[in-house]
Amino acid sequence: MARNEIVRLIDDLDGSEAVDTVSFGLEGVDYEIDLNDEHIDELRGSLMPYIKAGRKVGAGPSRPQSGAAPKRSSRDDLVAVRAWLVEHGYPVKDRGRVRVAWVADYDSKSPNPPQAVVEGTEDGEQPKRNGSAVEAPVFLAG
Repeated sequence: MARNEIVRLIDDLDGSEAVDTVSFGLEGVDYEIDLNDEHIDELRGSLMPYIKAGRKVGAGPSRPQSGAAPKRSSRDDLVAVRAWLVEHGYPVKDRGRVRVAWVADYDSKSPNPPQAVVEGTEDGEQPKRNGSAVEAPVFLAG
């Protein structure tokens, strides 16, 4: 059975279609908000005087984002990820999700392809891969 899932971001301010999720922090609390281009520009513009006057204390999030899918800057990254996975024996398809663990393998450049083990297969018989009961997070490029 084939399944195609489409993920749409909705602007948290006005309900229009969002283009990105923006992360920011204030007083030790981290926030994320889905915004369209106009609202992203407004947010960045309104924060710019404070950013210019402030001191940078670190790069990136202050604590690890557990379970979060790695962010990619462009669709080209997803093409490169898939090509590397195929080259290293991962059963990745041309379309659809790419498992977070596999993307982590790509990022660390340490291949660890899954081994299909099916009880009751005889020598020389190709084991069949069953779909996982665990849903992998959607990998968004862009």
